[in-house]
Amino acid sequence: MIDYSYLAPPKEANDIVHSNHYIKHQEQEQGVRKIYETVVYDQFEIEKVKELKEEIKKQKIILSSDWKESDYLRISYAGRFDKKTVIKKLQQHIAWRCNKIYHEINSHSEQFLKEGICYLLGRDKQYRPIVILNAHLIDQKKHDKEQIFQALSFLLGIVKKNMFVPGKVETWNFILETNNLGGQGLQQKVLEILIDNLSTNFSGYLERMFILNPSSGINFLWQQIQTFLDQQTINKIALLQQKEIKQLKEFIEPNQLEEKFGGNQPNLIKFWPPYNLDLSDGYTKQDNKSTQKQELKLQNIKIEEEEENDPYDQVEFNLNDFMKQQQQIYYCITNKMEQQIQEDDKVEIQQKEQSQPDSQQESKHQHNISQQNHQKPILDEPEQPELQQQKFTHEEEKKQNILQNNEIKESTEQVILTERQKNYQQQGNDTEQNKLQSHDEQGFNSTGNKLNEESNGENIHIQRLDPVNNDKGCCSKCEIF
Repeated sequence: MIDYSYLAPPKEANDIVHSNHYIKHQEQEQGVRKIYETVVYDQFEIEKVKELKEEIKKQKIILSSDWKESDYLRISYAGRFDKKTVIKKLQQHIAWRCNKIYHEINSHSEQFLKEGICYLLGRDKQYRPIVILNAHLIDQKKHDKEQIFQALSFLLGIVKKNMFVPGKVETWNFILETNNLGGQGLQQKVLEILIDNLSTNFSGYLERMFILNPSSGINFLWQQIQTFLDQQTINKIALLQQKEIKQLKEFIEPNQLEEKFGGNQPNLIKFWPPYNLDLSDGYTKQDNKSTQKQELKLQNIKIEEEEENDPYDQVEFNLNDFMKQQQQIYYCITNKMEQQIQEDDKVEIQQKEQSQPDSQQESKHQHNISQQNHQKPILDEPEQPELQQQKFTHEEEKKQNILQNNEIKESTEQVILTERQKNYQQQGNDTEQNKLQSHDEQGFNSTGNKLNEESNGENIHIQRLDPVNNDKGCCSKCEIF
């Protein structure tokens, strides 16, 4: 698929200023309009467009998706504002516009263009494109009327999309080289295509048509055709003999014309893809793509805009480059978001650790150390749910055991302290002392077991002592007073 945007006109085309007479002259049905975009229509044109819209709605005609406001006025001029004629041409035009065969190149059309039967080369003094048709090269056995029209429709579609400037350049020049061929057969078919089909489907786009080296038969045929054309169309067509071809220079600079047409440009030998005389090699436009890429600062996600260029001069902007730039910007944003999320998680964990009690913080610190020792690389796959559940259960049991041991320790210390107080208060009571001894043997699990282990199972005899006058304990195995 060829990108034909290299055919865009030079920047100087944006500086063109047309007179009001060129934009539109004469009134009502006899009016002639050359510029349809970015201009104001007169009251007559506005009313006719309104009537056409109502008729389209009444007849339930479905317009193509790329239909523009200016298309209503163009088709109205094509039918000279006669309602029936306009509707007929509108239906023909919609059928042509919706048929892809006229807007996509096929093998026959490509061969037609490669042979130089029809090609593009140069611009006139107002930067209007020049379309050249070598009618004498058409082979009647290979090219019928429909095939010629398909190739011309595709080529002129390229001109419309890439070589115009709205409000400045909206028309083209047509050079028809007959090379003195007769006016019968094929030559008549070519004229029918150019005058009938092109006037319907490319209404308002013809600036001038130059028919070069016409034979006597072409001249006679032209005299007959004129009776069916309006005066404005007739004024656009000029028949030039060999000695009159120099008149082309009145409209076209010599460096935009081939030598065979009286210019100083070498005759073209490669016709397809179209050649652009404004470019050094005809196909590659000098651009500042590398400069634009450098000015794209991904760190700040910002593109510094240079001086504005005309939209028809944006040849350098490539879709693949655009997608790559967007991917780089996307990944830059994504990485920054991930880093920010990780930093927020770290801050949140630190705040939680500071707010936890010392015992839980120490336990969690040990748990984190254990996790770090067994931490897997970042790219490893996540643990299975069963392993995660076992790990969680093990950690919970460990926490419960720590809490139970702390509770037992606190309970034992509290009981010993309580029994000491009882010993002080009940030293003179033999009955209470026996109860105390029985309770020590039954209730003090940890302390009692420790005493029994130290005495190797021997019975401990507790004597009644005076806590004031005696400096020894109640027995040889403890120091309880």
